[in-house]
Amino acid sequence: MIDVAIIGGGHNGLVTAAYLAKAGLKVAVFERREIVGGASVTEELWPGIKVSTGAYVLSLLRPKIIEELKLRQFGLKVYLKDPGLFLPFENGKKLYIWSSLEKTKKEIEKFSKNDAKNYEKWIKFWDAFAEMADFLMLNPPPHMDEAKNLLDIFKGNMNEELALSFLRTFLQDAKSLLDEYFETDEVKSALAEDSVVGTFASPSTPGTAYVLAHHVIGEVNGVKGAWGYVEGGMGGVTQALKRSAEQLGVEIYTNAEVDEILVKNGKVEGIKLGNGKIINAKIVVSNADPKTTFLKLLRNAELEEDFIRRVKALKNIGVSFKIVGYLDELPDFGNGKSLSPEHIASELIMPSMKYIEKAYDDARTLGYSKEPWLSINIQSSVDPTVAPPGKFSFSIFGQYLVYDSKRNDEMKEKIAEITFDKIREFAPNFKPIKYEVLTPLDIERRFGISGGNIFHLDMTPDQLYFFRPLIGYSDYTTPIKGLYLCGSGTHPGGGVTGAPGYNAHVKILEDLRKGVNK
Repeated sequence: MIDVAIIGGGHNGLVTAAYLAKAGLKVAVFERREIVGGASVTEELWPGIKVSTGAYVLSLLRPKIIEELKLRQFGLKVYLKDPGLFLPFENGKKLYIWSSLEKTKKEIEKFSKNDAKNYEKWIKFWDAFAEMADFLMLNPPPHMDEAKNLLDIFKGNMNEELALSFLRTFLQDAKSLLDEYFETDEVKSALAEDSVVGTFASPSTPGTAYVLAHHVIGEVNGVKGAWGYVEGGMGGVTQALKRSAEQLGVEIYTNAEVDEILVKNGKVEGIKLGNGKIINAKIVVSNADPKTTFLKLLRNAELEEDFIRRVKALKNIGVSFKIVGYLDELPDFGNGKSLSPEHIASELIMPSMKYIEKAYDDARTLGYSKEPWLSINIQSSVDPTVAPPGKFSFSIFGQYLVYDSKRNDEMKEKIAEITFDKIREFAPNFKPIKYEVLTPLDIERRFGISGGNIFHLDMTPDQLYFFRPLIGYSDYTTPIKGLYLCGSGTHPGGGVTGAPGYNAHVKILEDLRKGVNK
């Protein structure tokens, strides 16, 4: 018998495994694919061409985890993505968002001097929020009787007006928040992307201000708010975690799909693999999403009907698609085909707020956007390890394509066509040599995420903080004694943060000290 069996070798599962092993427990990770990493992986789909088929840029992985698990020592290297954003507009104008405040203000001045001034206020607003990031992310949500303590901490770190402004982001829509700071549509659309990533919502949907907040509180190599490319692709994160975990004594098994979580008298007994092998464990931790965990892996457990209904009602419809591939020349957005700042940036095709709203409206009625918003990332612009000389690997993240188990497969070529046509309006020479489309259905199949939702569950106000994944279970526990959750379907949510995995390990060690699961 082992102490802990972890279902899924995604980044959060590996974080939990490493920390529990560090505490002296005998831990094993069981991953259904041939590689660990979950949705943070690098795959060589064509000879010499490496692509990040899931997550594609890094910022939110908590520095505490990087340091304590010695991830840099185990090979993690991140290239700063600077400029962070590049937006071409239909009138021929262009906007770059840099890590440097002054450089970005000069860019924004081309559109509005007022917006340039207010951009500094915008950055200061989020800087104050970022100071609270580890407290908010690396702790479970407080119980209701502790909620006053949370407000006191907010008030202790900032004035009351600022504290209330932060709390309002949990409910506010991103459009109205951006309207408070900026007057030009170009600047608003540049900053709106973070509010709708992975979310079936438009910038005018309540709660999207928090999705934006979730994505701006990271850092790369000490640069606050920045994003970066992981050397070798996003698998560089999970390979470093794998090495760290293995050095701490974790046993990792690939091609080891878990078929069922075994339960007796309301207490976990272990897991059964797809080949029928039974692994006895005192504790089981699921890195799978809540619906997969409770509706599939616990299909033979005696869970209350009311609980099952609540799980089934969770919102997890995926709306994001990926296209990965490679080019034999860099796209020409008006500055030529030679390496330019825009090729390092995330190249955003979202020329106006109305454009994003229309993409969302189309998806609600048609199931897809006739003109999707797009984020194009050409990692080989800074990282020579992902493509040979003269080739350029790319990742396109787009929305919206609504998860549909019947239609997604037949939509693949249409999605590729409308995506490439839209890019060519701004860069006519964008002609992939090879590419692969991943619909939400493909994301479900490839990464085992129910509904193809990259965050496991929607990050809407009713599924955040105290309510994630369900009322009464925001502390990583489940109705089954000895069974815990550690995936993105728990607080603080999606993205490559490591926070759910970290928080789950803290709760498990706390319960072991208290003898809760005996």
